[in-house]
Amino acid sequence: MPYALIADLDPSQAQIYRHIAKAQGLDPMLVRDGAAALTLLKEHGAPALTMTELSLPRVDGFRLIEEIRKLAPEEYAPVVVISAFRNLREAALAQKERLGISALLARSTPVESILRTVKKVLAASSAPHGPAQKMSAPPTSLVQPEVDEERAEEVRLHHLDQMGLVEAGAEQDQELRAIVNDVARRFSVPVALITLVLEDRQWFKAHVGLSGQLLEARGSPRDWSFCAHVVQGRMPLIVPDAALHPAFANNTLVKDGTVRSYAGVPLENPSGDILGSLCIIDAKPMSISAEDVDALIVIGRAVAGELELRASRKRQVRERSRLSGADQQAIAKTPQLFTALSYLSAVLDNIDNGVFLLDPARRVVFANQAAAEIFARTADSLVGRDRDDILEENASLMADPDGFRRRLQVPATGAYALRAEFEMEKPVRRFVRWSTKPVDVDGGVGHLIVLTDVTSEMDLVREREQLARTDMVTSLVNRRGAEEMLEREASRAQRFGSRVSVVVFDLDHFKQVNDRHGQGAGDEVLRAVAQALNTAMRGIDLAARWGGDELLAILPNTGADGARSFAERVRATVEQLDPGIMYGVTLSSGVAELAPGESWEEAVRRAGGKLYEAKEAGRNRVA
Repeated sequence: MPYALIADLDPSQAQIYRHIAKAQGLDPMLVRDGAAALTLLKEHGAPALTMTELSLPRVDGFRLIEEIRKLAPEEYAPVVVISAFRNLREAALAQKERLGISALLARSTPVESILRTVKKVLAASSAPHGPAQKMSAPPTSLVQPEVDEERAEEVRLHHLDQMGLVEAGAEQDQELRAIVNDVARRFSVPVALITLVLEDRQWFKAHVGLSGQLLEARGSPRDWSFCAHVVQGRMPLIVPDAALHPAFANNTLVKDGTVRSYAGVPLENPSGDILGSLCIIDAKPMSISAEDVDALIVIGRAVAGELELRASRKRQVRERSRLSGADQQAIAKTPQLFTALSYLSAVLDNIDNGVFLLDPARRVVFANQAAAEIFARTADSLVGRDRDDILEENASLMADPDGFRRRLQVPATGAYALRAEFEMEKPVRRFVRWSTKPVDVDGGVGHLIVLTDVTSEMDLVREREQLARTDMVTSLVNRRGAEEMLEREASRAQRFGSRVSVVVFDLDHFKQVNDRHGQGAGDEVLRAVAQALNTAMRGIDLAARWGGDELLAILPNTGADGARSFAERVRATVEQLDPGIMYGVTLSSGVAELAPGESWEEAVRRAGGKLYEAKEAGRNRVA
């Protein structure tokens, strides 16, 4: 059986590609580094299909593809590149023709799209492969989510600023410096860094082995940074030999001899932000293995934990500084109280829900990290603020600012309870549930506000509503959805005097297709007609499956003549569809414009009557 070469550092990602390759009748062979891939080429020759990441240990993906091309041209050994790194994909695109790359995809590409691409690539090639097998869905846990990079970067920079990890001066955190020292020794490299990637530069939180300008500046411009690509790609970046690498050979640090090879792993915090990278650098090519990268990932998690711990300690210090001198002394003198407050602070700062506590004057006396992040603020900036001032300041972030203000209106004094939901557009789109309850506090009645992100819940509700209004065969709106739109458009037409027309379509001889060729063939005919109908429509029009072999088009701002022209275009398109799919099916239709004072039901009945006239006149026509 011909084989597929699958090269990816991440075994879980490789399983997705294995699943796809096997479905194409290929024997998948999985490797985690480029050197192992070259060994397979020597033992088995050119693969019928290669699916590879470009960031690989020991030998990068570019060199791997070059070695494949020495054995076979693209026609007989197609290559599909799937990479997490935008700059590597851009470099591969520039060399697509020279390397014979058949397709370039982002790592976040949906599995169905990867499958379609692989099928298309194999169909266009002369590569040997067995008969396609029925493909079951890959395990849900293996499907990679798509990330909005622009929004993720905006939120990441905000969180990094809140953590307060960047400090002035040259003095390093000695515990973190000890970690990079151990890393440099363990991997036998001269340079190891803990890098935080900021908006316009990278800053070295801890470092060993630096010299010259990098040491003096304790960082570099972001454009020079390899670590910035780790942040964008959200996975380890391995560059075995930067001097020969098409994406990095012209990098300033490579050209001046500072960097010849690089391996960096992401520093991911509990919020899912990539703060920067733990990386190792050498002035000669690097032969780090996949197992070495695994070990570096584990150390990176420890570094991320240390960074989170330092940020948490700073937050606690700031919070306690707001207490009265007597309270601070009481905490200092009572170890049990200090411990209890530390536990409470840790819990509140690390739950997903946002929490505000208001004093009797409606001022914020406590806000946790989650609450601050929802409004893209720091917790410190919220404390001491009036509740209504915070609402007004953040109304512009909402999809409906006036509705936000209205739903959160409360009495000027006294206790109140409230529950409301609203949609935010900035800094990221999300639905938030706002719940408030009164609580007894020192000096009177305060209020506890809990903010819950219910985006997934609301999206699921919307998806279910959409499914309830969608015909499963044609993907058109079903009768229920069409009736709702007819009600709205008829009401608008009667109120404003606008025009709206309806067209009822019927598939001629459709029953014969089902009887002779089966329901599957009938469904294909319905889908083909639905596609023709969708193609002819404007953005404001709606197509629906009205029932059985009847379809309905609703045409706002359209009179009877325009509706007849529309129906004729659809009829002519269906007449030209592939006879092998249509089995002689044509389209008849009836048109009616909603008359003043007429209900939509009456207009649809008139269109149905016109459809009957078209059928009686010989079918395949508009009446």
